[in-house]
Amino acid sequence: NYLGLTIYFVDSDYKLYSFDLCCSRFNEVDKTGASVLQALRKQLDLFGLLPYMDNHNITFTIDRGSNILKALKVTTTPSKNKLKQVEYIDDTSSDDSSSEDDVPTPSPSKYIEANTTMSNLSTKAKEVLITIATNKKLVKYAKITGLNKVIHERGGVALQQECIVRWLSMSNMLESIDTSKEHIRACLSSKNNYSFKLNNISQDALKDLIVLLSEFKNVSTLVKTGSRPTLHMAYISIDFFRKRLNQLLKSMFTFDDRHLAAAILHHIYRRLTFATSYSKNFAHLYIREQLNDILGLNQQQAINDEPVKKKRKSIEDQFADPDDDITNKDAMTTPAVQSKTDDLERYLRMNIEDVYKNPNPLNFWCDHQKKFPGLSLLARRLYSIPVSLAGVERQFSFAGLTISQRRSCLDPDTVNDVLFVRSIKKSTSVRARFFH
Repeated sequence: NYLGLTIYFVDSDYKLYSFDLCCSRFNEVDKTGASVLQALRKQLDLFGLLPYMDNHNITFTIDRGSNILKALKVTTTPSKNKLKQVEYIDDTSSDDSSSEDDVPTPSPSKYIEANTTMSNLSTKAKEVLITIATNKKLVKYAKITGLNKVIHERGGVALQQECIVRWLSMSNMLESIDTSKEHIRACLSSKNNYSFKLNNISQDALKDLIVLLSEFKNVSTLVKTGSRPTLHMAYISIDFFRKRLNQLLKSMFTFDDRHLAAAILHHIYRRLTFATSYSKNFAHLYIREQLNDILGLNQQQAINDEPVKKKRKSIEDQFADPDDDITNKDAMTTPAVQSKTDDLERYLRMNIEDVYKNPNPLNFWCDHQKKFPGLSLLARRLYSIPVSLAGVERQFSFAGLTISQRRSCLDPDTVNDVLFVRSIKKSTSVRARFFH
């Protein structure tokens, strides 16, 4: 068992950096919340970061593991000025690498639909579930019999295993089967006594599933990027998913004030065109409370936004605000009643130059830090928070590549050091004089 920590921060030049602090062996007596917290504090103390944690100046992005949740055991409320430690329950990644076949059946859900039996499903729904189950059996069969090697030798793509705790694994599994179906058929037919029949898989259902999951795969890929800020992507991703699986997402995702605040501070999404007025109210209130903490402001305004909808083509563009139009001030004005214009209001009213209309918002705030000192500092704070655990997952993946067959006896501390040096080298390649 290993503990992985990846740190993100935005420097004074508004550049986003990430370092793999540790991928060290978990040596505690058990996996309780207290033990996890103790291991976490030990690692942070090695880098002098423990005071930041104790003063609530570190924001944690974690998965839904109950031991991690118990370890942090911190809640946030919009009325507090300080940035608190928080767990974003929007990432299903985990250290568990087992297949879904090995995962125990979940307990009955409070949602009636989740307790539906096969006999209550329509014919098409049964076909979809049977197709998924059969594809899983095929991949398992290929793994047990060594079929992947034969498929690869014939020019096909090795079948990828689906895992309930891994992003995109279902889509990748189905795509690999669809790509190599002819090679699979040839391999199976060449065996005298094979127990698996490819005809059991509905090709129409397989292709329909791939098309359905492709959009989710595109959004998930955007969320997992590590080269630019991602916190605002929660606004895009969750709204995108909610339109398709609204009821399911309500039981799986928690939307934090910081998600919407990060979207507002991203100049492309600042009007939150597709958010409700209720959500905008709290997001603007949260930003003003943070400004009050940063600059000593004390303004309480009533907020009433009307969305301006406009069709967009790409996933990111469809959630972007309409182009700035100086004649459309009503759509750009946020507060209905304002005692005086504050930084947030001036930012929402201003026209954004085309040069800044790109996915990375830090360039905009770097050039406007003198005009909006409070908002620019808040942007640095928020955009140092990743929206997912993709960084730690990449760390574990590289650790797996480092401990190869020829280096299977590497000491865990050596692996930890290798990963740390690698992340430092990666960051210094972007900014050579970072530590000077």
